[in-house]
Amino acid sequence: MQASDAITGATTRERVRAFDLARGLAVLFMIGVHVLWHWGAPDTWTSPVGQVISLLGGPTAAPVFMFLMGASLAFSSRTSFRWLAVRGLWLLWLGYLLNFLRGVIPAYLGLTTGVVTPEQIAPFTLPWLATTVDVHHMAGLSLIAIAALRMAARPGWVWLGLAAGIVLAGPFLRGLEFGTPLLDGPLTPILGGAPNVYYAVVPWIAFPLVGGVFGSIMARATDRTRVFRWGALIGVALCMAGIGLFVVNPPVFDVNTYWRMPPSYFVSITGLVLLWLFACDLAVRRVRANRAFDFLYGWSGRVIAIYFTHWVVVGWGAGIFGFRSQPLSGALIGIVVAIVATSWLSRFAVGLEMPRWLERLGSGRTVPREPAVIAR
Repeated sequence: MQASDAITGATTRERVRAFDLARGLAVLFMIGVHVLWHWGAPDTWTSPVGQVISLLGGPTAAPVFMFLMGASLAFSSRTSFRWLAVRGLWLLWLGYLLNFLRGVIPAYLGLTTGVVTPEQIAPFTLPWLATTVDVHHMAGLSLIAIAALRMAARPGWVWLGLAAGIVLAGPFLRGLEFGTPLLDGPLTPILGGAPNVYYAVVPWIAFPLVGGVFGSIMARATDRTRVFRWGALIGVALCMAGIGLFVVNPPVFDVNTYWRMPPSYFVSITGLVLLWLFACDLAVRRVRANRAFDFLYGWSGRVIAIYFTHWVVVGWGAGIFGFRSQPLSGALIGIVVAIVATSWLSRFAVGLEMPRWLERLGSGRTVPREPAVIAR
């Protein structure tokens, strides 16, 4: 039986275990940093442990997630415009649904019952939470754009050139407004510079564009280990170039700058992603199969359900752990609790990955129902 890629929803011909490990770790790191920032007190963020968690939840989390979204297309058998566009719209819908499930509803209940006050959850308000633009929104719109691009050009120099152009233009385009709601509203997830637009399409779509080229090379290679090694060498060069850009034009090293991804950040983080994928490939080749790897492979296979569920756990868990009130020890316990809860509850959200009706809509045909498989 062929497997389905958890992000694109397309049937995959084979698995690249280094990709699975990196994707599983990416969502694990996201859980850690989101719990720390929402349950942990602000002073925990700057502690040595907090800084490590934040670092892992940065370059090796969302950038890896998006890079592999593009790379996985080379191993998918269903990549028509219709399929990917329908899938992208589904991810976009899940993003706005998640805004209400993780934010609006728990915040509204907390405010109306007096559990929290507006001052305690500031700057978050109900409109802020409802219109937040996060990874789901950006991934969905990026997938639609890539579906259109694939009709014009295969992954290659055109994709890399487009990625470079988007990254270079990003600082000028991000936050651009036209003064009319008819344009500014729909363009918010693409160009938005509002504080609640975390991951906008510009410039984050550059990661799956570069990943698409990497995946295309990987799919054609007879020696994939060699590709990972060359990727690591390019990664070192990109990291050095990124450091040079930091010296020439020192940026602010904070999460807001990370979300807006200036060119120096993109260059250095892409280098780190390539080095990280090489490390993951080295791990799956040198380390014997174990339960930890199996656990992460399983998370990679249902990463949308895991990502969706963890945010619901984080949003509602604030009613138990408190919003940004836990000391470091409490935050670390909270991370463990969130991982366990997410792993268990996500089994009920697996249907969000690729519903049957969505498969029929994306493929334009009736999809036969397969026998249920019970995971053990």
